[in-house]
Amino acid sequence: MSFGEVQQVSGATFYISQMDGILGLGYGTISVDGLPTWLDSSDLSDKSFGFYLHDNPEQSYMTIPGFETDGLNFVGTHDVIQEAYWSLNLTSMSGPNGAIDTTGWFGVIDSGTSLIVGPNSLIDPLIEGITVDKYCAGVDSLPDVSFTFDSQVYTLTSADYVIQVQDQCIMGIAAMEFPEGFNYLILGDVFMRPYPTYFDQNNNTVSFYSKA
Repeated sequence: MSFGEVQQVSGATFYISQMDGILGLGYGTISVDGLPTWLDSSDLSDKSFGFYLHDNPEQSYMTIPGFETDGLNFVGTHDVIQEAYWSLNLTSMSGPNGAIDTTGWFGVIDSGTSLIVGPNSLIDPLIEGITVDKYCAGVDSLPDVSFTFDSQVYTLTSADYVIQVQDQCIMGIAAMEFPEGFNYLILGDVFMRPYPTYFDQNNNTVSFYSKA
């Protein structure tokens, strides 16, 4: 097995996160320098894995291979429509201002991204009118937002998309400038936390569950 060595990094994520390395779990088509991914290099016949994320990091864990369904309710399974990132068919999303057209955009499920991140053209109308108070006042009354893959709707309440760190709150959905042609809405830990996620490379599917 080959490893890619990182000698220098930039960005706040790398400075505040405690990590010993990055285990790339995307498809080999986006691997740096064409290095075989860990999953492709393994001798596992079941090339799948699952994430169970909680507000308390000590309760969060992942499984390789397979997925544990005890205490979970099945919600939906979706085909990966582009084998690069774990890209799903994002048919629509909605917030307090109604539905937003997502034609031409992929929904990427990514455990390596803490927030839900997308271009301004999608995120700004989604969260317009949602104001997260720094000291968490009124957070419980904020409206829901939803994301639809194929025909299955996944709803996030304010308890899901507002991140509370000690006694302060921040919005877990952020807009940023994406390069031309990068047509992805990245649904990271904020989305995966309420929906335990099963990635199955054998069948090229992603399945979501809800906590009982």
